[in-house]
Amino acid sequence: MTNSKDIKTIQVAGKAYAVGLFWQPVQDEKNYLKEIKTAVQTIVTNANLYCLKKGAATQYGLGYTSLGQKSGMPSGASAVANALRDKSSALCAFRINEGWWFITIRNNLILSEEDTVYTDENDAKQAFESMLSIPDWGYKIAPTEWGFDDTTEMSAADLLSRGQVVELKKIQGSLKNQILILLLVGMVGWFYHQKQVEKAELQRRLAEKRRQEELKRLQPPPPPPPPPPAPWEALTDIEDLAKKCTILIVNSTATVPGWELENSNCIEKQLSSLWKRTYGSAGWIFEAQQFGAIPEKMKLSANDSSYNTVLGTLAIPVVKHRSGKPTLTKIEIQRKLNGIFHSLKLSGLKLDNKKVTVKDPKNPSYAKDYPYTGFKFTDSVSRIPLDWVKMFNEIPSIELESISWDNKRKQWSYAGKVYELTQQMIDEEEKAKKKAEEDAKKKAEEETKKLNTPAVQGGIATTPEGDNTQNNVGGNVAPVATPAP
Repeated sequence: MTNSKDIKTIQVAGKAYAVGLFWQPVQDEKNYLKEIKTAVQTIVTNANLYCLKKGAATQYGLGYTSLGQKSGMPSGASAVANALRDKSSALCAFRINEGWWFITIRNNLILSEEDTVYTDENDAKQAFESMLSIPDWGYKIAPTEWGFDDTTEMSAADLLSRGQVVELKKIQGSLKNQILILLLVGMVGWFYHQKQVEKAELQRRLAEKRRQEELKRLQPPPPPPPPPPAPWEALTDIEDLAKKCTILIVNSTATVPGWELENSNCIEKQLSSLWKRTYGSAGWIFEAQQFGAIPEKMKLSANDSSYNTVLGTLAIPVVKHRSGKPTLTKIEIQRKLNGIFHSLKLSGLKLDNKKVTVKDPKNPSYAKDYPYTGFKFTDSVSRIPLDWVKMFNEIPSIELESISWDNKRKQWSYAGKVYELTQQMIDEEEKAKKKAEEDAKKKAEEETKKLNTPAVQGGIATTPEGDNTQNNVGGNVAPVATPAP
């Protein structure tokens, strides 16, 4: 994925902001300058500007005057983080003059690699979709036209004007002088020797390169690596996921005085439940866990400083996987799902046409699309998933991605997908079947030819019928005497 590494400043509403800073959390707020100096000495040696973002999690950002950033210039990412500080995590994408500005805030920390500007919209969209698979975002901000569910479009200018301004400052010159002196002292001692070592190493590398090129020329090219497995080779077992999620969701819906469960969401690896305080003490929900009303291993954390909402997360046991090769086309999948829904008397089925692109890091030229039909639907409280999930086993390439419980509406929500049998797959299977038949026919002909060819050994010719006759050059064949018993 490509992004413009050179864009380190942006213009929003006529004001310049610094972006693409090197962000790191502060371990000791009293000695943060010492941490900055250490980072400049060991990691980002060209940095000469810094800023300090305080809050629930203090961190510093490092910048460069060589890339157009200046002392006194505000940090864009810190302003957005301060504007969204009521929630600990935010996934943001903004359309700006320079392209698409992508910011990720997790546990009140700006992620260093995610404060960046993309010049290509597809790259920005892929980066956003990749992070969207991580659960429990407090904010999910993206352009409306991208079409991602549960996202909101916000203006970068509005958030920057609301957030607290954190400006870049110059790193003290004494630190630069110390670094320069250390470099000069070190280089005086080994400069000449290093040049000789580099020259010898260069000659060695050139000789090795020529040797490798010659070996490569003499050897046949290696066969391409086998393609990576198709996504349906490791499908989430629909019954196992439904069983584990149902049990965990039911166990997390205990009544806690002063708190109301809003929803629970279960995916392959994690259950997350959200409670809202209605009255009483904020600590009651934590006390309820001590008394066993909430699973002991569930991690509880407040989404705001007032403890009005609490999020609980729990890792679920490993879900079984299975292989399910597609056997139905897109139209057949739609008919099958509609038939199941009619028999269950369900409504609200939503179908989407999507695809998964599988790439192979071992073979960069390899990329293959696997289309699938995504589906979403809801069900009332009268039925839990285990009551009907077995009916979906009629579709081999199906899997559930999430099971959710809405405590206010008293209904279940489900999302999943079914991989489609495409014409390309049908053609490939026919081609493979034809090749197998041709190989079998060729092998049978070779075996028949072998049986029909006489084997001549020691002057004796063996015919296909098994008769033995003595080889006679003159053409006269004398019978072979058989001794009496």
